[in-house]
Amino acid sequence: MVDVTLKGLSPKQLIALGDAAFQNGDAKLAEGLYRQVVRLAPNYVPGQARLGLTARPNARSLKMLDILKTLEGIPGSNAYVGEGLATWLKTPPFISDARFMELAEKDFELAPAGISNWHWNLTTVLCAAQQAKDLPGDFVELGVYKGHTTKFLADYLDFATWPKRWWLYDTFEGVPADQMDAGRSITAGSYGVAFSFEEVRDRFAPYGNITVTKGRVPEIFAETSPDVVAFIHIDLNNATAELGALDALYPRLVPGGVIVFDDFCWSASEAQYKAEIEWFRAKDLTVLPLPTGQGLHVKPPAAAGSTP
Repeated sequence: MVDVTLKGLSPKQLIALGDAAFQNGDAKLAEGLYRQVVRLAPNYVPGQARLGLTARPNARSLKMLDILKTLEGIPGSNAYVGEGLATWLKTPPFISDARFMELAEKDFELAPAGISNWHWNLTTVLCAAQQAKDLPGDFVELGVYKGHTTKFLADYLDFATWPKRWWLYDTFEGVPADQMDAGRSITAGSYGVAFSFEEVRDRFAPYGNITVTKGRVPEIFAETSPDVVAFIHIDLNNATAELGALDALYPRLVPGGVIVFDDFCWSASEAQYKAEIEWFRAKDLTVLPLPTGQGLHVKPPAAAGSTP
């Protein structure tokens, strides 16, 4: 073991050292070097993009680093690589938002195993929640896991001060067998680290206006659910429950209310995509497919089933 002191290195030089360490299997050293880059230049996209990849180092994150380095060869690329998404010649809006970056890193331990650099996806749900802030109605999260998305948004938006309630629903036991899409098997263990209803309930207890409910969607809505809804985030990983949720909640969604589908365009979620496209098409409505894998719908004023 040799202690080495590095002085006077530029962010680019630190990144070169970090890349070498990462590619040679020392993710911890790479993280330290990238973190120093971020301290020196907080808004420097190459440093922030790499730091996120070291949070859960694996073969896929190394592939993502290779992609990032390739894109950086394009002059002015401003490249950023996230889970299933690479952007270049764009401005990642979150990089210059210190609060966003701080909370995204702080809450990342709550995200499902395997994902890295989830920032574009968080940006989508953040903008949707901000759009719905001043609309009548509550917020709904369907498919909670450890509460990663809701906690990030609640902290960023100071949701505890809002005159709304956020309703969180999950079986906390994976997808029920009779709701599983063909070819998929999603148990509680599929998400990585074990979690429980009690853990998530206690995590949100300090907020006061966030309610965590254990139950099967859509049947649980008959027991407890909001009458008027402004925002819905759907992440149930199966078409049956998600269509049932739409049948139950869309009539309660106010005009201008927003739905974000977490899995809409992911290749593994084709059954959900096809079923939801048909559900909306039957009502002469559309969902915007996003390269993040998400889908976005804003309820128009004249939509069938609008809340009176």
